[in-house]
Amino acid sequence: MALSTVRKRFILAGAALLLLGGGSAWWRLSRQVRQAFYTPTRTTRTLQFAPLPTADLRVERWGGGEVAAVALSPEGLFNAGAFGVFDGGGDITAGLPSLNVAAFTLWRGRPVAGLAAGGLFLRRDRAWEEARTGYGTLHIRELRETPGGELLIGAREGLFRAAWGANVLERLDEAPVKAIALGPGALLFAGGEQGLRRLGGLEAAPVPTPDPWVEGLAVMGKELVVLTPKGLARGPLEGPLVAVSGAEEASAFAVLGAHVLAVSEGRLLRFEASGRPSEEALPATVRKVLVSGGVLFADTETGLLRRGSNGWLLARPRPASLPPGTCHVNALALQEGRLVVGLFNGGLAIGSPSGGAAGTPNGTSWTWHPVPGSAAWGVNALLNAGGTLHVASLRGVARLAGGKLQPVEPLDAGAAFSLAATRDGVAMGFGQGVLLPGSRMLSAFHGLPGNQALALAQGPGEADLLFVGTPSGLGAISGSKVAWRTVAGDGKLPHPWVTALVYHGPDLFVGTYGGGVVRRVTARSGPAGPGVFTAFPETAELKVNTGCLVESGGRLYLGTDGRGLWRLSADGSHFAPVKVPLPSMHVTALQPGKDALFVGTDEGLARLPQPLSEEPD
Repeated sequence: MALSTVRKRFILAGAALLLLGGGSAWWRLSRQVRQAFYTPTRTTRTLQFAPLPTADLRVERWGGGEVAAVALSPEGLFNAGAFGVFDGGGDITAGLPSLNVAAFTLWRGRPVAGLAAGGLFLRRDRAWEEARTGYGTLHIRELRETPGGELLIGAREGLFRAAWGANVLERLDEAPVKAIALGPGALLFAGGEQGLRRLGGLEAAPVPTPDPWVEGLAVMGKELVVLTPKGLARGPLEGPLVAVSGAEEASAFAVLGAHVLAVSEGRLLRFEASGRPSEEALPATVRKVLVSGGVLFADTETGLLRRGSNGWLLARPRPASLPPGTCHVNALALQEGRLVVGLFNGGLAIGSPSGGAAGTPNGTSWTWHPVPGSAAWGVNALLNAGGTLHVASLRGVARLAGGKLQPVEPLDAGAAFSLAATRDGVAMGFGQGVLLPGSRMLSAFHGLPGNQALALAQGPGEADLLFVGTPSGLGAISGSKVAWRTVAGDGKLPHPWVTALVYHGPDLFVGTYGGGVVRRVTARSGPAGPGVFTAFPETAELKVNTGCLVESGGRLYLGTDGRGLWRLSADGSHFAPVKVPLPSMHVTALQPGKDALFVGTDEGLARLPQPLSEEPD
């Protein structure tokens, strides 16, 4: 019995040791997990700034009018946004590769900008320099200078820090960032799509918010204020944050002293320490509120306002820009001397030249206004046929007459993508085929290479072919029947996804999304047959956007997705890029005019004088 008791005690002691060992292992494992979660992955990679070439040609451009950021300096006021960057002397955007500025601040007194299309740019000695980093292109949403003169960069790729004059860029955290706030001491707060994080020393910890998607962020004394899709929330620096009553519809906010000012449905609300809101009257509808140097600014329909001792005054007029909303241009057309703009995720806008404005190219200013009506949205193509403007959009086909949009039969045809004038009327390209004049619909069932008609072109001559471009190839309609088609595997097209068709001289030029351009020459033996196709090797990898092949000033121009504007050489042998400052390198629409070529992009519109200088192609 005694022996049995000793054995029991031994077994119990061994079990206790095992439990202690297991508990210690579990504690170490859980600690490692917590450290992995709370500790940001800090790395450093190379950073250098390279001067950008200056633009010799000044081009009239229109983006959006929305202000993204303001900065006050002893030299004056800077404002930046979808229109570029302005200082007291005017537009200083020239030299940047694109127009839309998503983030802006002053770093050691020098302008620094993050573009919506990606990249970080510093202005020094009246010229822009591009940051080249070991992390690749950064998509920046927020820029902030620390009291020590370091630059904090909030990007889709994480939170970064750069010291002035250093040749390295440090990544503090990998979580995507849309907003940054400086706390007491070395404490940082960063928020984005994955929530709000508090960074101090070598650790990062999450801060609970009513919604994990953080759009805006500020520190006010010992409190945090954040903007989420559920509105404003505030609370202690360590959290948790709770919703602010009356600020559920807030779309933007700023902190000035002990006050929180929020934009809610076009109104400016001021929240006192008690939490009760009061409305502050402004002379125009408010879009955004901003603070710089202890001064309050408001972005409004009439321009940038500044609040002073005598109330709200205009600090900067609204720059020449497209109507409020999207500035992604997807189609263009001329009607009665006015430019009609079709928007990718919107309706129509009309630009009218007013003439005689000093300081604008060709002495002409333009005014823009939206076209009312819901018959067109998500515009894909525009066609002026006999003075009547036809609109192809995701809501079908409509006509613009008397300043009003009217839907065109058939109402149940679905989304429309292309238009072409024929001898019998207007042919319309839909998602399920081509509607010919006379209401006959042809589709893949009738022999077309596909149903979605992205491009249409009426051919000249006796054959009188109507060419149809689809994601699956190129087809030709003769009369009311499909004459022939060419698809992947035939060896004629460099890529089956046909997006643009245009005649230049006697030949048909075919643009593809991913294979560049090919020229079709009519065969003498059979003018109604497929003909002979010859590709342009220098365009082999180009993605030609829908409708982006036009003739202007006797030359053929090509718009690409990400590679800018190209032009066919005078002898027709090859294409070469055109070096002009566009709002974006993503060219999405082209429209020739009397003395200009209008170029639509995903960040706005440009007007290029014609003819352009004859540089070697």
